[in-house]
Amino acid sequence: MFNDKNKIFAVSFVLIGLALGLLLTWQFKTEVPKGSTFPVDEIDTRKDLLKNFLDEQAYAQSKIVFLRNEIEKSQSLIESKTKDVNIETLDKLKRKIGLSVAEGEGVEIVIDDGPTASREGAEISDTLLVQASDLRDLVNMLNSAKSDAISVNNQRIIAESSISSIGTSILINNTYISPPFTIKAVGDSGSIMQRIMNEALFPLIYKRSKKGEIRFKAEPKAFLSIPIYNGDLKTNNLNIVNK
Repeated sequence: MFNDKNKIFAVSFVLIGLALGLLLTWQFKTEVPKGSTFPVDEIDTRKDLLKNFLDEQAYAQSKIVFLRNEIEKSQSLIESKTKDVNIETLDKLKRKIGLSVAEGEGVEIVIDDGPTASREGAEISDTLLVQASDLRDLVNMLNSAKSDAISVNNQRIIAESSISSIGTSILINNTYISPPFTIKAVGDSGSIMQRIMNEALFPLIYKRSKKGEIRFKAEPKAFLSIPIYNGDLKTNNLNIVNK
């Protein structure tokens, strides 16, 4: 009887040993899950979106050049045939909608990412990057200061202009722009500088600038030249007047 019990214990130990051996073998053979490729896929998607924007921009700009030439031809025809037309008023309207170069005194603002900032990669710190919202805040202030004309990296800003972002990329008039961002405004430099120096109007910009997270400076200029608008012009509300 004692021998039978020993045999039962021996068989039990053997079975337990086999079970443990199979469990350990299964654990060692189990593959470690591979890391997700989501950040890479996201970057590729952003690049594809930017490429599509740039392709559309090139096509739109070619149309704009053609339309601008047609506008100049039409104006020449009006000037030659109509003496009663107020050409000065027309020039003011063209300047207001960005169809003529604006020149004069004003203010130049330069805002840039932090010295250690990067707009590419999986780990990006928003506090070190200039955001589209920062540019919109500055442009809105310049408009409220009654600037005659505004541009960002030589992109003329008009009422139809959009300042948006795709990920860390910033687009103005559907054109990709990169830092540093140079904002020019033609107008009363004294009045504009007074608003820019008011830190209460731009608390986040001044806070990050003082910490060295971004770079920000503004200075008056005796002469600035702002180029014509080269974005898409919407003509949905224009009507032809026949006399």
